[in-house]
Amino acid sequence: MAVLPVCLFLSLMTVVAQSDCPCHQPSLCNVIDNTSRKEIFVFSLQNQASHWEKFDWKKLTTVVTVGYVSADLMCLAHQHGARVVTIANYKLSELTNATLRTQWVKKQLSIVQSSFYDGINIDFEEPIGKNDSVVRAAYSALVKETFDTFKQANPHYQVTVDVAWSPNCIDGRCYDIRGLAQNTDFLFVMAYDEQSQIFGDRCVALANSDYVKTERGLEDYLKQEGLRPDQLVLGVPWYGYNYPCLSLSQDNVCSIRHVHFRGVNCSDAVGSQIDLHVIDSWLANHTSWKRQWDKTAQSPFFNFEDPATGQMHQVRYDDPVSLRIKYSLAMSLDLRGVGTWNIDCLDFSSTPFAQRHRQEMFDALPHYPTIPS
Repeated sequence: MAVLPVCLFLSLMTVVAQSDCPCHQPSLCNVIDNTSRKEIFVFSLQNQASHWEKFDWKKLTTVVTVGYVSADLMCLAHQHGARVVTIANYKLSELTNATLRTQWVKKQLSIVQSSFYDGINIDFEEPIGKNDSVVRAAYSALVKETFDTFKQANPHYQVTVDVAWSPNCIDGRCYDIRGLAQNTDFLFVMAYDEQSQIFGDRCVALANSDYVKTERGLEDYLKQEGLRPDQLVLGVPWYGYNYPCLSLSQDNVCSIRHVHFRGVNCSDAVGSQIDLHVIDSWLANHTSWKRQWDKTAQSPFFNFEDPATGQMHQVRYDDPVSLRIKYSLAMSLDLRGVGTWNIDCLDFSSTPFAQRHRQEMFDALPHYPTIPS
């Protein structure tokens, strides 16, 4: 049998792949190959074309689809030069099984290739103890195998991993940060849910994304040997927490009920997550609910009384003002970019309020050049 030149073989393979392309223009199924752009990295939970059309595609660079795979979104994103990647998790109980790891990696690659996606985001958040070197090494091995397999399939595939707001064993997640950073395009630093474990003498409501904690966490990441700023993307929340207060002091200290989480008896789990567009509508519709500012955390909050029960509540959240401050921090540290969990916390209806709300949130994002100068 005649042997085809490698370049011709690859060309034919591209034609075969593009013959299955669901986009109106076959070239839109090509993997995005611009790896030099700063990142605006967002998670999308809603399989809603009406949402995607209202994304600010002049800014977004990567959309992670959570719970769905969409050819329509892929075509739209590629039209704007943005990536679409899948999200995946792995069972803690199977981490040390090398055979199962390999099967998992192959399955994830198959999903990405068949969907004409651009890569994978690994969202593993299970606890690994400080002294559990075997499991920690197994997780690093999983990430490395994913990275090597994906890059061998296409060097432009993006492989990323989600990590806590600090590298210091947050929620018992004592991971090999250096190993993860070496085998990913970047780490997505989740600078939210920073009150998952509340230490100290007081069990009180605090900021979801505290500026001081976020800055300290990023600095601690950058102290890791060999880790560069362009290996980190700062993730911020587009949601807040509604805390029922056991008591509310005159200086706005909201004492909350103890809820245990991973060895700590006080946690933000007592609160309920609220999308930012809901919080904004609450403030717009209740003129007595006054936005206040936490100077230390550099984030807003407000208090309100539940008319049904008479109980006081405190809502801790972020808005364009506090988010710009954190975006500026990412830029000052020259990080790879910023991102958010999650873009569907916005209101994608066509009301003037929703349109204004979305515009303010998208405008707050950094404006990185689409094409590097």
